[in-house]
Amino acid sequence: MTYRRPLQVFERITSANRWVLKLLGIDVFNPNFRYSTATWVIWSLASFFILVTGYDLYRFRNDVFNFAFALVTLGYAVIGVSRLGFFLGSPAAYSQIFAESKETYRQESSERSREVQQKYTIMLKQCVMLYSGCFLGGCIIAGMLPFAVYWWTEQKVLPFGVILPFTDPDTMEGYQLNYLYQVSCIAWTPPGLTATQNMYFALVFNICIQYDVLQLKLEDLDKLIEDTAEYSVIQQKLVEIIHCQQHLSAFVTEIERIFAVQMFIEISSMAMQIVVILFVEHIVSAISLQKCQNTLSPFRLQDLWIPGYLAIIVATFQLLIFCALGTFISIKADLFAESVYNVSWHQIRIPEQQSIKFMMAKSQQSLLLTFGGMLPLDMNLFLSVG
Repeated sequence: MTYRRPLQVFERITSANRWVLKLLGIDVFNPNFRYSTATWVIWSLASFFILVTGYDLYRFRNDVFNFAFALVTLGYAVIGVSRLGFFLGSPAAYSQIFAESKETYRQESSERSREVQQKYTIMLKQCVMLYSGCFLGGCIIAGMLPFAVYWWTEQKVLPFGVILPFTDPDTMEGYQLNYLYQVSCIAWTPPGLTATQNMYFALVFNICIQYDVLQLKLEDLDKLIEDTAEYSVIQQKLVEIIHCQQHLSAFVTEIERIFAVQMFIEISSMAMQIVVILFVEHIVSAISLQKCQNTLSPFRLQDLWIPGYLAIIVATFQLLIFCALGTFISIKADLFAESVYNVSWHQIRIPEQQSIKFMMAKSQQSLLLTFGGMLPLDMNLFLSVG
């Protein structure tokens, strides 16, 4: 394995996702990003979608089922528009943090560091493939779902809860028009959401690389101390480790600054979707059971709200991904703090001990991804929300 191999894989993964973002006019990870016609088109489409969904909430204000369906769809609209807003509001921040993530690959040249890069780059690739396949596959299934439902129950349903104004989905023309509009949204919304999410994965796994490389440097330091190396060599290694630790701290802080509010919006939207879907499913099940008791007929699977179950699976999966990554970073921070404490600091001079003390103090400071800066993004949050 050559030095450039992990970087080449990283660039191939991110380039594919940035190509999608470039087509949509929102490749803010490019330092030369400029607003283009595609940018305004995507912004207009997203704004129109959220306006139509808002209109549907008013339109179906007296219809619990359709109101809930529109509310769930509004959750996806809020997620998409918020990402667009944050991206286009400060593109320089995203291009800068992405450039720093690439620099992580270039700075380390030791064999063990390259192995760490290779390990997490492979994990990144697997995570991107899994997420892209599940999310895009789920959206394709949602688009094809009306055909399956009609074949099964002879009922006409739409993939999402958005109905164009001044159209009646109960008529053939209205149904076809709304179905075509919703399918057209699938053509640009899921690819954009998937690409932006994959770029977030790339940044998070870069944090893991930096933590593990710091662990290796601490092992090297401990070996120098055990071998009674010259104090100048030990001091040089300490300075190198402190510099890397400060860089990691700044990197995590910047990611947290950029994504904290976005995480709050997205997780809140997903939590709202889960609650609304469960509420509607409870009502649908209660009505169906009451009907079965009155007519003495068996409960039918056709009485279930199938799009709702699909939406709750997607929301739960998305929430799990966010919280699992946050937990991963939390574990890495704890392991690093433990490694600093285990260094043979008692065998070195007091000036070097002061440097170790400084590292211990910094390692105790929380470098975590959070839910809007309020709660750690971890599995406890997932269990609380889910």
